[in-house]
Amino acid sequence: MPTSSVATNTRLVVLCVASALWAFGFGAGAPLASVWLKGAGYTDTVVGLNTGVYYLCIAVTAGAVPWLMRRWGRGCLAVGMVVSGLSVMAFPWGEGLPGWFLLRALNGVAGAMSLIPLETLVNKTSPPAQRARNFGFYAFSVALGMALGTYVGLTLDVHSPRLAFGVGGAVTLLCGTGVLPWLAWPGDLAEESHGRTPLGLGRNFLSFGSAWAQGFLEGCMVALLPVYLLAVGYSEQYVGWLMGGLMVGVILFQVPVAWLADRLGRTAVLAGCYAAVIAGLGWLPFRHGPVDLPVALFLVGACSGAFYPLGLAVLGERLPSAGLARASAWYLAINCLGSVTGPVVAGAAMDCFGRHALFLTGAVVVSLVLAAWAAVRVHAFRRAGGAATEGPPETAGRRAA
Repeated sequence: MPTSSVATNTRLVVLCVASALWAFGFGAGAPLASVWLKGAGYTDTVVGLNTGVYYLCIAVTAGAVPWLMRRWGRGCLAVGMVVSGLSVMAFPWGEGLPGWFLLRALNGVAGAMSLIPLETLVNKTSPPAQRARNFGFYAFSVALGMALGTYVGLTLDVHSPRLAFGVGGAVTLLCGTGVLPWLAWPGDLAEESHGRTPLGLGRNFLSFGSAWAQGFLEGCMVALLPVYLLAVGYSEQYVGWLMGGLMVGVILFQVPVAWLADRLGRTAVLAGCYAAVIAGLGWLPFRHGPVDLPVALFLVGACSGAFYPLGLAVLGERLPSAGLARASAWYLAINCLGSVTGPVVAGAAMDCFGRHALFLTGAVVVSLVLAAWAAVRVHAFRRAGGAATEGPPETAGRRAA
């Protein structure tokens, strides 16, 4: 194997380990914070606002992260990891609502400083023919870390809540102090000092739209799917299994769909995932059995989980290297805004039209993103007089493969 390939694969392994360790802390801290607030006697509204503050702070901080990457280099990622771990560990000692909101806000700021450098590194250092595959490994690592963190955190919470927060935060802290020194850091990772690279929001509408749609669905499902399942008569234990099915779908699907995207075309496979999610969400209101409901949830979780990495992969092949850090910042900010708006819109729809509106709202939103992308493509095609307006970098990548 060529030396450059060995170095690329080694960097990818370190990136995946770092991503999984960060996600472990998030997977432990997010549900534990909600359980802690409920145990302190606060309402669901307060719990939702606490979660919303986390995502909002990621979105607000994202714009400053490329600037921090240019000035701090590897230090931006290291500080993000360390503060992520410490803010999870310190949550039980917030000593009241202001402290708990402040720590969640700090965790959101640190999350932006962690995720944007990681995703920029994956995009910048991936061979063109393997970009989607590498993002598949990245997404697999994040989903696996979240699943393990959630399981370990909630298991420990039964016996010692403070220990649960401590373990979750310590794992991410370990990444910031023990793993990142092994990560090669390109000197031009966030180089954009002589002007900003245009992001081409219209030309890259499907990528940025996928970030928002994935965040919207994630926010809906995490916040409201358990409420729906309990309302239709399932036990809490069975609801846990079904929610786990969503996470399993996300984990198992990432690498195979990324491999397929590198060979059949990333945009085409991403559009296919949209179609599958729309079909699955339209099917879910009519599924209540012990087999068909988990299958439908698996389909929606797997295909919607692929929105994020495939959207990033498509974005990475259409932008120059100098603009990747800024593009990643916008991408993550848009994703987090989707996570904030999703539960609000879907919750209001459920209040007005009934609990099945959870799925129908998601289907409508995903359909609108897909339709808007198609309209943008048609408009650009007509303006160009029928000529191709988007080059086929994916085809070149497949030939190189």
